[in-house]
Amino acid sequence: MEKVSYHTLRCLCSTSEEEMNQAFNIIFNKYRYLVYYVSFDILKNEEEAKDIVNETFMKMYENRRSFMSETKLKYFLLVTAKNLSINRYNKLKDHLTYSDDIGEKTDDEGVNIYLEKFKEVLDEEEYEYLVLHLIYGFNFREIANLNKLTTSQVSSKYQRGIKKLRDFYGGSH
Repeated sequence: MEKVSYHTLRCLCSTSEEEMNQAFNIIFNKYRYLVYYVSFDILKNEEEAKDIVNETFMKMYENRRSFMSETKLKYFLLVTAKNLSINRYNKLKDHLTYSDDIGEKTDDEGVNIYLEKFKEVLDEEEYEYLVLHLIYGFNFREIANLNKLTTSQVSSKYQRGIKKLRDFYGGSH
């Protein structure tokens, strides 16, 4: 997936409404599924996760002047989505229903089938790190920062998950 350019980040602060809307749409279209995934993973509720996506991007818009790099923007979106989701979960935990639908997390139906199968083999953390790294392109340092872990902890858990998948599917090491 293409990087968000510095120019796009600067256009978020433009005096031109058209430029600002274009920049916002570029960022929204690139990160909406990632924000949804983070939120859905916590809330297990599609509608609540969609609300968190909207809230997260509203907060991004309110803080749009503080993003000098795509990495800072991505980190802001993930931390905001995670915190909003946890807060929402704590408020609604007695009212939430579980839904295991991951259809909106990716655009490719084939990937969804594999992801569902991976859930059967991997523990929750291994699955999360695999999806963030392979599907959304996060490096281990970014995943570690998001989860308040060390890079080596994330790398180790990820490698363990890959080994489990290889063993399960009979792949070579």
